[in-house]
Amino acid sequence: MRELRDADVPLLVEMLSTLSVMRWLFGSVPMADDEARRFISENFIFGKQAYGLGILCARDRGHFVGFAGLLPCRYLNEDDFELGFALLEDSWGKGYATEIGIAQIEYGFKNFNVQRLLGIVHPQNTASRHALEKIGMELIKTIHTDQRGPRCIYIIKSNT
Repeated sequence: MRELRDADVPLLVEMLSTLSVMRWLFGSVPMADDEARRFISENFIFGKQAYGLGILCARDRGHFVGFAGLLPCRYLNEDDFELGFALLEDSWGKGYATEIGIAQIEYGFKNFNVQRLLGIVHPQNTASRHALEKIGMELIKTIHTDQRGPRCIYIIKSNT
């Protein structure tokens, strides 16, 4: 995971406008160009702050595979952080979600004074649900949000 670069913006705009990817994210609808650029400018702040979204690149070739990060989350009415990842379709099933999920958990507990981290996922996104369970997160409830629709809330608690 690394900071956003100018050359990443067109790749992200394209990704955020792709139905196969976006059906599981945010409001389950592809973003228009201006909406995607606004989302990028507001959330890709990793490197400037300890949290935010960053770019995911494959280690072997260094090519863009998606994005991930930790963002503030109030779905449980507390000051939590949500870990998240979004991958290009050709990067699905290669273990990237598990790898970045583990790294986010380690980073979140090391760098933030929190006792838990959340994972928020569309109930029908079985691949992401499996990834969250594989990294030790447990389903605690399903909610309906105005912006994102139905979402399962997973939690992992700190060992300290």
